[in-house]
Amino acid sequence: MLLKWIQCEVDEEKKAAFSAAQEKWRDLKGYPGFLGQIGGWNVADPQEACILAFWENHDSYQSFMSDQHDEIFARSRQKGTYYKISVDIVEVKQRIELNHMSMIEVLQRSKMLYVVNSRRLKEKQTLSDTIKQDKHILATFLSENQKNHHLFAVLCASMELSSSEWKNMIHTQVKLEKAWLVV
Repeated sequence: MLLKWIQCEVDEEKKAAFSAAQEKWRDLKGYPGFLGQIGGWNVADPQEACILAFWENHDSYQSFMSDQHDEIFARSRQKGTYYKISVDIVEVKQRIELNHMSMIEVLQRSKMLYVVNSRRLKEKQTLSDTIKQDKHILATFLSENQKNHHLFAVLCASMELSSSEWKNMIHTQVKLEKAWLVV
């Protein structure tokens, strides 16, 4: 599985336009290899939009980028609604836990998204403890690279998790926008 993690800095006066444009990415639905997409606003930085797309593999993602991305981007009129963008492509090589749900159910039921993107592997144990203890976590996606000490983890949750569990872990907490959901 491949994850595409997108972060956009959006001026306050352009948030509505960005959000409306983001809804137009529904055209992704049905594209071969596309599994789903969720997104919303960063709780700690409300002018940062965060989008997470799920792809079967790198080939299907590359096919989309070559064939349809620019067309959907133009149709969405998203150009000019943000002033900075960051994109990370992450291959999930380790466990994926969906808590007895389909991928579509996980994305539909998620209200919060937690993303840990860190070079501090010591956070792995804290994250592991959080995952085991919290019944509101619907799914986890984990990629860990021992060579460069990098941890990328995504947790989809049905509600906001206790801040005490996250206080020592560098993470991004995203309040999901249902209108941005593509499944």
